[in-house]
Amino acid sequence: MRLTFHSSTWSNNRPLWLQVGLRWMTPLLASLVLYASAYAVCRWGFDVTITTERIPYDFALMVAIAYLLFAASRRVWAYLLLLSVLVGVAYVGSAAKITYLGRPIMPDDVYNVSALFRILGPLGWIVVALPLGAIVGLFLFNLRLSGKLRKTALSALIVLPAGAAVESPTLYQAMDQFWGNTPWDQRENFVWRGGAVHLTQELLRAVATRQPPPRADDVGAAIARRRAAAGLDPSISPTTTDSGVQ
Repeated sequence: MRLTFHSSTWSNNRPLWLQVGLRWMTPLLASLVLYASAYAVCRWGFDVTITTERIPYDFALMVAIAYLLFAASRRVWAYLLLLSVLVGVAYVGSAAKITYLGRPIMPDDVYNVSALFRILGPLGWIVVALPLGAIVGLFLFNLRLSGKLRKTALSALIVLPAGAAVESPTLYQAMDQFWGNTPWDQRENFVWRGGAVHLTQELLRAVATRQPPPRADDVGAAIARRRAAAGLDPSISPTTTDSGVQ
């Protein structure tokens, strides 16, 4: 009598605790592979090397994010693809941006997207639009709203950033004290923090230091004060020519 062995048979015979354990090892193993790959590309592809002593903190934050995303996901393959794009943007994207533009990806880059398109031309759609679209699309496509664990993970993905935004001044100042901050050298910040920590720290700073746009009256008053200080008539609009035509 011939015996045949099927992988599905072995899979069905595995204890439930082993199946669950192997499944929940996915984020950790994926993070290990992706982090090592991103580190290698940054170091040998772009000559941007994350400081070794800071890697454990950066990797731990990345793993925490990976587990939250995994808990809210439906399909493992889509989750792995999403995590790969996120790591690619945060690490390889930042290293490439340092090489070509002098600094890593920053939160205020969202205000410079049009300039990036002008600089990069058609390549901008591949470098900027495609990764951003993939992140949003994969996250929404793979999101599962059923199940207590997934709802908890999704709530954490919403509540934790919201809570961090409320406490952003305290958090980013504490991170500045631990990881340091060199505003005039963002490349140095990146290599002394790592991709995950760097983006988190700068996002908190951007939220904490943001200011509402000035009102038209305030702008007009400021212009009038400057004109008065320069010995000009403050009642005349700076956009008005000598002939009175605006």
